[in-house]
Amino acid sequence: MRHQLLIRSQVAKEIIEGAVSRGRASRNHCTAPARRSYITHNISQSRVFPPRQKNQLHQHARLASTRTQERGSDLSSSPSILSTLEDEVLSKARTVLQSSAVPDIAEVEELLQACEAFARLVSEEIKSLRQNTTTELTPASNLLSLEEIEDDPKARDRKSVPSTVPGKNAAAQFISSIAYKIITDPKVYITPKLLSTYVNIQSLLGRPESLPKVFHLYASKPIPRSKTNPLKFSIPNPNKPTAHIPLSVAETALNAAIKTKDLPRCFDIINNSVCARAFRYTKFLRRAFVPVSGAVVAPFAVYKLASELSVYLSNMDAAVATDVLFAGILAYVGFTATIGVVAVTTSNDQMDRVTWATGTPLRERWMREEERMLIDRVAGAWGFQQRSRRGEEEGPDWEALREWIGMRGMILDRTELMDGME
Repeated sequence: MRHQLLIRSQVAKEIIEGAVSRGRASRNHCTAPARRSYITHNISQSRVFPPRQKNQLHQHARLASTRTQERGSDLSSSPSILSTLEDEVLSKARTVLQSSAVPDIAEVEELLQACEAFARLVSEEIKSLRQNTTTELTPASNLLSLEEIEDDPKARDRKSVPSTVPGKNAAAQFISSIAYKIITDPKVYITPKLLSTYVNIQSLLGRPESLPKVFHLYASKPIPRSKTNPLKFSIPNPNKPTAHIPLSVAETALNAAIKTKDLPRCFDIINNSVCARAFRYTKFLRRAFVPVSGAVVAPFAVYKLASELSVYLSNMDAAVATDVLFAGILAYVGFTATIGVVAVTTSNDQMDRVTWATGTPLRERWMREEERMLIDRVAGAWGFQQRSRRGEEEGPDWEALREWIGMRGMILDRTELMDGME
């Protein structure tokens, strides 16, 4: 049975290769449907295949012809679109960079949005090229390549290796450098929208190398003053809440660094985003200011309530009743609030591989939870995905990650929390 399959696969391979070679020789004189009909006709005339395998080969031939035709049309039309967008972006960038005055924020935003559209197009083109050059393994293709894979086990891997796209990589490098020059220009003030757009551009292009520096510039870059000649700048405070990096932007940047397997870049992104003082101040103001203000005002409100309720107690003096009610109500509110705070700061259901070291204060755990979350994401990306193999990782990157986590008051893969070690 196996010998018959090998013979059939060899015959089918010769038929399709002969048909494809003839189709290439007459590509300018024969349309895609004609080539497809020629291939399927040769398969139909073969007598070594049962009807079911003939149907599978018919489908495989039609699919290959259709993909080849679509890939040819995409490649023929994309260079003109990319060159047009490249010229448009370059002309706008020169206007902004060569001007001696402070550019309008709306114009810079429009320019970066054009860069983002360009980057999205380039990334989609690269993905489509890699998908089109990847051979999809179907039952028919498995049959046709059975002998080749048996002779060379690495043949299957070679079929899935995408071809290089130097033209698209050059376009990606161009748009990445243009966006970096715009965002780092001294005359350009980096707004949250500009920062988010720039991070999206570099994430689409897979080039996160400049993101840590841009995060640092976002908080400390001198602010240009408009209508001044010569141009003057004001030094900002990098610790003020308005200088914080939004969590969504930090996550996008970290995901881009994880995709490129750049561990030092992941460290820099975390240090310049969620570890900054501005981020912690913003978190306190947005999530803890109201509860803390309520805790400060609570004793006065409780005393006022106790003095009003003491009027209805006739079995004791009003002053004594006020003191008793004040102590009881304040104790109830304080104990209930304490239980809530402990429950919030000690919750660990969201933790996967990185946990807090013993003795870390509760306030620090709550304040640095986003930092631990991003570090946990990095550890999950660098380690084994199977839970049964956790703890078997090794290598210089993994040891550096473990040491870096330990220096921040956290533990990677706590023994008592791993599967089977309870």
